[in-house]
Amino acid sequence: MSDPFRRLFLDQVNLIIQKEPSRESLLALLQLATPGLVDLGGTRATEKTFKTLTARVHPDKHPRDTERATSLCQDARCFYDKCLASSPSKKKTKRSASSPSSVSLPLEFNAINKWPHIEYSRPHTMPEMVEDVMSRSVAYQCINARGAIAHGRKIEYSFDNEDSETRNPAKSVEWVFSSFGGAKELCGATEIKEEILKNGPVVSTTFCPSDTFLSNHAIGKSIHCHQSGILVVGWKQLSSGEVWIVQPLYRSGGLRSQVAYVAVGQFGIDDCCLAPKNDLQDTPWQPGPYYDGSMVGVESKWQTWTSIEFHLVSVDNLFKETGSTNLINPNNVVTVRDKTKIAHSKKANLSSITWDSAKNKFCVLFTFVE
Repeated sequence: MSDPFRRLFLDQVNLIIQKEPSRESLLALLQLATPGLVDLGGTRATEKTFKTLTARVHPDKHPRDTERATSLCQDARCFYDKCLASSPSKKKTKRSASSPSSVSLPLEFNAINKWPHIEYSRPHTMPEMVEDVMSRSVAYQCINARGAIAHGRKIEYSFDNEDSETRNPAKSVEWVFSSFGGAKELCGATEIKEEILKNGPVVSTTFCPSDTFLSNHAIGKSIHCHQSGILVVGWKQLSSGEVWIVQPLYRSGGLRSQVAYVAVGQFGIDDCCLAPKNDLQDTPWQPGPYYDGSMVGVESKWQTWTSIEFHLVSVDNLFKETGSTNLINPNNVVTVRDKTKIAHSKKANLSSITWDSAKNKFCVLFTFVE
């Protein structure tokens, strides 16, 4: 037996989305799910309220009216977009007054092609793929990828699963990024593309796919709940139109070839994305002990070398920083870092310490171990 109240709710949604798109009609639509709402507020607040509405319209909430709910969910998204377009925010108005993009955007771009050393694998296996934990894990995927970009090589950052407080996708991602200088919000395809092109992948926090989409696409294997964060790594032109390149999240890792495509604008994927504010140049990706060397005058590609040499007036700080007095040992691994860009680091053995009488300094030679 169907629930008359649920059917009535769908009737009310259908009635409002037939109206002329405007801020007033959008407010009336959102008030169905949030009766106390008196104003749309900012972009992020409006999106969160809309997600509350779509959660109530979602087919999973209407098992006896699945087809109708699916159609209304898509129609509501279209109506929502039209309402926002009919009365753009100050931020978007300012952007539209200038050129569409401050940089030249290619027709296609994939972060993995520009930064081949990127790895998206997740180092922690979680007991349940609940949406807030999934979103946090995707956020760490983003941090891992951007860390590899900053580092110039593969890195790995441990996932912290101790915090169990439930959050929505945006809050979960913001919580992870808060440890890396905070999060910045990206709205619309142009802003998202510029960020990916310059700094690497971003996380969509508004992606809400349908059951049909999940069951028919590879991405469904990695999403076990709706409205979780998803990693966007580029864009591509297909015969059907422009699509986002999305990196799914799998438990087993090995994700490089497992990409999926989501049409631009589909299921709210580009309504709002988040990215870390920090470029991660000062994040210590490798374990200690550390030796922070001065790379002034050293080529930027020193990480591709097999060894590196430093000339020091004293070696006292060398032993102090690395925490050992017996460093010339193949079993003692030290992380050599650029003290101005800590993310630029590489594991090494201290091969020798000799006195250079010509320079009146100690010559310290590190041999890289990987």
